[in-house]
Amino acid sequence: MVWFRADRADDDACRERLAELGRRLTDAHRIEARAGWRDETGYRTWLETYEPLAAAQCDAFVAALRAEANALGLDALALNGRHVEAFDWID
Repeated sequence: MVWFRADRADDDACRERLAELGRRLTDAHRIEARAGWRDETGYRTWLETYEPLAAAQCDAFVAALRAEANALGLDALALNGRHVEAFDWID
């Protein structure tokens, strides 16, 4: 999962860039990408999820995720950076 906060004035840019990021990662890594947001005072918090992802692929995927997000300008929209959270799920 990834989360970041962005100014509401950047909603359209966040939505468009997250959609493109999802397309790129889905094609390259055969995962399902989802994104959403919640309103907070003064900004929106955006959340991204990518599944399924085998633990052995996690490091390579996160490196690709960071590179693609930066190339699309998502890092520039994030008020305090993009935060990557990786979890091992219990079956």
